[in-house]
This record gives sequence, structure tokens and C-alpha cells, in this order.
Amino acid sequence: MTEREALQNAADEARKAARAGREFAGLLDEYAKFLMQPNWRQRADEYHRSALNKLNVINDGLALCQRLIEESAEVAAADSKKRESLRQAALTEVSEKEVHLEEMVAEKEEVVVEKPPRRSIRIAKKAVG
Repeated sequence: MTEREALQNAADEARKAARAGREFAGLLDEYAKFLMQPNWRQRADEYHRSALNKLNVINDGLALCQRLIEESAEVAAADSKKRESLRQAALTEVSEKEVHLEEMVAEKEEVVVEKPPRRSIRIAKKAVG
């Protein structure tokens, strides 16, 4: 999983927790309404249990968000180490190629120096006639 995927999953979980939070607020509102009416005490207890269950869902979602964020940080650290090692390998390869090119240039310079001297040529015109 990449860092971006882990953060996207954490954001999705945070949205689910927010939705559960809004539902939790509605349950608490209903609980408060029925709590004040003595004839509806049993219904208030049902809303209380539902609100507690929703609160557990919110806590689990937030814990999962935190775990995903920590995982994304680990992935980012691993990716940066991997990128750094690849960059070092590329720099080493480039420097090796430069050394090889310098050796080839040095060999060619030696070849240029070893060329035999040019011979002089005399060009004469033929007599016409």
C-alpha cells in the first residue's frame, strides 16, 4: 500500500466516524427527550444503549484512522529510503560511465598522437602538344 492509499483510507474512515458522530448526536437528543418523560423511561434506555454502541463505532473508526496514518508515515519513510538508495545507485552508475568515457577519450588521444607523418606529394603537369 502506498502512502497516498493509506491516507485516503484514513480519510474515508474519518468520514465514516463523522457520519456516526452525527447519528450519535441524534441519538443523544432523542435520549434526552425521552429521559424527561417518566412514561417513556424504557425507550430512553434503548436510546442510551444505541448511543453507547454508536460511540464504540466512532472510537473504533478513530483508532483505525490513527493506525492508517501511522502506516502511511512508515510507508513514506520506506519510500524515501528506497528513493535515496536508487539515487545513490544512479549517481554511482553515472560516475562509472564518466570514468569509462574518460578512459575512451584518453585512448583515442593516444591513437591520434601515433598517426604517421604525412608524405609530401609532387604534382606535375604533363606537357601538351
